[in-house]
Amino acid sequence: MLGGLQMVEEIPAAGLPPAHVGVAAGRVVAQGGDFFGRTVNLASRIAARAGAGQVLVSESVVESVQPGGVAFVELAEMELKGIPGPVRVFEARRA
Repeated sequence: MLGGLQMVEEIPAAGLPPAHVGVAAGRVVAQGGDFFGRTVNLASRIAARAGAGQVLVSESVVESVQPGGVAFVELAEMELKGIPGPVRVFEARRA
């Protein structure tokens, strides 16, 4: 989590466009040096909802990560393309 937060904080100083991050936790399929599956799709859909400088995460991340300097603020349940049912989304912030 801290890596994602650090990235969105430091990207502007490098002269790059603002970054946004989406993170989901769960099983993935590794094949040919790439990763596939529901978890990857969920992270992608969450990232698409993140604004500049935001790190958004799924509920599975909140449940599996030890806070260690990170606080999670629940935003809302979101309907995400290709994902059945609403998904609880949280914003990760430095604690």
